Amino acid sequence: MNDDDDLLRDSLTEIGDRAKPVDFVDRSLARSKRIGRNRALISGAATACALVLAGGLAWQVGLTGPDQPSPATVPTSLPSVSPSPSATPAASSIAGLPGWLYYANSEQLVRVTKSGVDTVLEKDAYASSVSPDGARVAFVDKSGKVVVTDRDGQNRRTVFQGAKYYGYEPAWSPDSERLLLAKGPDGEVTKGIVTIATGRFTALEDQRSAIHFMWSADGKHIGYATGDCKLATADPDGGNVRVVPGFGSDDVQANYAQRRSCDPYSMSADGGLISVWQRKGQEEDSDIARDLIADTIIDVRTGENVGLPVRGDVEAILFQPNGDILVRTSGKLTLLGPDFTVKAEVDEPAAVNDLKLLAYTPE
Repeated sequence: MNDDDDLLRDSLTEIGDRAKPVDFVDRSLARSKRIGRNRALISGAATACALVLAGGLAWQVGLTGPDQPSPATVPTSLPSVSPSPSATPAASSIAGLPGWLYYANSEQLVRVTKSGVDTVLEKDAYASSVSPDGARVAFVDKSGKVVVTDRDGQNRRTVFQGAKYYGYEPAWSPDSERLLLAKGPDGEVTKGIVTIATGRFTALEDQRSAIHFMWSADGKHIGYATGDCKLATADPDGGNVRVVPGFGSDDVQANYAQRRSCDPYSMSADGGLISVWQRKGQEEDSDIARDLIADTIIDVRTGENVGLPVRGDVEAILFQPNGDILVRTSGKLTLLGPDFTVKAEVDEPAAVNDLKLLAYTPE
């Protein structure tokens, strides 16, 4: 060995004398313990979370936890449910026929109830009408006052004066806010519309002869009888008058049965049909007075009669805003759908046998 080797050996000996002995196994074990403690903390937290999640899932899906007793067995059949109380029957005049019925004679107006009849007007029913929504009644008294009341005849208020009485009973607008009627002194007649809220009168554009006005539920048409017992329709302002073809014509070729009527009764929701008291041949025509009878439906586009699927003598035909048709025969009321299928048939109360059917309004 040379001097350099001796120098390296002496240096290593000196370093070895100064260094403390280290047990690498102990150091490794200590590090392992620290790692173990950290892992234990992490593992414990994870386990706790897992147990919470597992417990939650077990609660939702019906599994048992590690320290929980098994739940009681759930029967496969569902527990019985008490039936809900039956709905209160809708208020109406007659069981089996929803809505309210109004009847009249020359003076009195009554509404049918399940317990009998309630008097709405003691007089002036001749020129009365019930609003489409069933909430109000309008009538013209013999002095020419137009009076509006609630459905029971209460809370009367005069909305117009100077109205005609015979032949011009007020016809309600579909929104129950206006009245189609006529005004004027003796010998003069001006047809027009009264706005109930203001009393304002607006004359119709066309003032040709017209009596017994009707207003279609869609608001697009008015109908009436002419002075020579024909039928006509027009726009709500009175313009665009259209005379029903054939019906009421003196031409035997066009009207071989001499069908005619001065007594229109009701108009369908779209204005396409009008119910009337039809006269034929040598039958005597009625005067301007209101008759409240209808036995026939006329198609305003063709002038032809439209049949009804009912038996017995027809006494009244009332069209409804939803397209339904109420037909009165002797002692019976039959409700037809828009397609003329029978929806209901009920016995008419004996208390109204001698009265005329005036109106049928919604529930």
